[in-house]
Amino acid sequence: MAGRQSTTHTRGHMIRTTLTASALLVVGCTTQIVLAEQAEKKPEPIASEVLLQASASWKGDQYKYPQGTPQITVKEVIFQPGAKSKPHSHDMPGAALIQEGELLCEVPATRVSKRFVAGDVLPTTFKNDLHTCENTGTEVTKALVFYAGAVGLPTSYYTQK
Repeated sequence: MAGRQSTTHTRGHMIRTTLTASALLVVGCTTQIVLAEQAEKKPEPIASEVLLQASASWKGDQYKYPQGTPQITVKEVIFQPGAKSKPHSHDMPGAALIQEGELLCEVPATRVSKRFVAGDVLPTTFKNDLHTCENTGTEVTKALVFYAGAVGLPTSYYTQK
């Protein structure tokens, strides 16, 4: 009988040990998963993301840099609700970030148009292609526009060249 109790006691001890080890393994794995998820959520100190790379405008015009001393121009353009730009063109590559609101850009001669909303980044139209931009929304539209031009070259022309 003493041997039987000892065997039962040993089996019980082995079962408890196995269950305890299994529980610790599950807890350990779960903890590692949680720690891995938390590590994934920690943002990098510096992050970089390409928002736009383009060799042509939103409607397909191939870009070409102007002659002269390079000059970068950055403009914030604010459109009140319903405001529409005069027909204009650009002799240089450019890009715009729609920060707030929405814009409808259109080439009146061809009726080609495209709508852009907050968060969109677009390559601007190029060369002798008069176009307009209109805030068709009910809120103010803000666009941050970058031009890769040349010293002495205006960013926009308001007549056909």
